[in-house]
This record gives sequence, structure tokens and C-alpha cells, in this order.
Amino acid sequence: MAKITQEVRDFLEREHLGFFATVCPDGTPNLSPKGLTFVLDDDHLVIGEVRSPQTRKNLESNPCAEINVVDIIARKGYRFKGTCEIVSSGAQFDKLAAFVRERGARSTIQSVIVMTVERVLPLVSPAYELGRTEQDIRKEWKARMDDLNADLNINN
Repeated sequence: MAKITQEVRDFLEREHLGFFATVCPDGTPNLSPKGLTFVLDDDHLVIGEVRSPQTRKNLESNPCAEINVVDIIARKGYRFKGTCEIVSSGAQFDKLAAFVRERGARSTIQSVIVMTVERVLPLVSPAYELGRTEQDIRKEWKARMDDLNADLNINN
């Protein structure tokens, strides 16, 4: 059975920024934002790696990782756990880098991380447990952003 459902695939077509967690050789966590996160197929994510030497180093010694992709306005998303392979040269790299560029990447792709997804779990804010709807939460965020923009005098 596919781990990446159509619902998850649709979500990742809208949201590409993921927070990618790896483990450093000394056992400490490393968290790195990845703005080029895409579904390759039902069991794999592709992450375009632009400037993440620590992430690469960590994956070379321990391929286990997690990436969280969240719609910060709706406060919902998904966490993906799996093992990763770094592809940085050859025909497979060319094909995967082209895949990432076709989806909007403009930066130079140093390597492509292919995650074999072992588990997908939903991320949902506790705000929903208080009876708020997604529409309520989006309105609250819009009001917050309007206030921030007014404070910075950038509305016009």
C-alpha cells in the first residue's frame, strides 16, 4: 500500500518548505529548512539540496531522517520518517535535478536527497481541539499578519 496518499500528494503540491531533521555524529539534532520538497512517487520524497553540508554529512553517517511540512497558516501538515540516499552525480542526479527544477527550483542543486518514506503522520495544531475551524485559524493568522504589516508600515 502506498504511504503517500493522494491527499498528502495534493498537500505537498501546495507546500514545499519542510524542516529536515538529521542526527549529527555526536548524537545532537540538526534541523535544516528545505524549500524544495516534492513527491517523487507513492513511497519517495525528493528534496533538492542547495546549501546543506551538515545535512549531507549527517546522512552519510546515518541515513535516518524526518521532514515536517506544514501549512503555517492552517497549522496542519505531515511528518515523514524514512531513510535517505544522497544523489550528487551521474544520470540519476541529472534526472532528479531536472525533476526538481521543473517544479520551480532556481538555485543550483548541489545534490538531491531521496527519502524512502517509511511512515507518514499528520501534524495538527492543538488549536483544533479547542473547537476552532481551519477558517477560524486562517482568519486569526490574517489578522496577525495585518497587524505585523501595519507595525512595519508595509501595507501600502
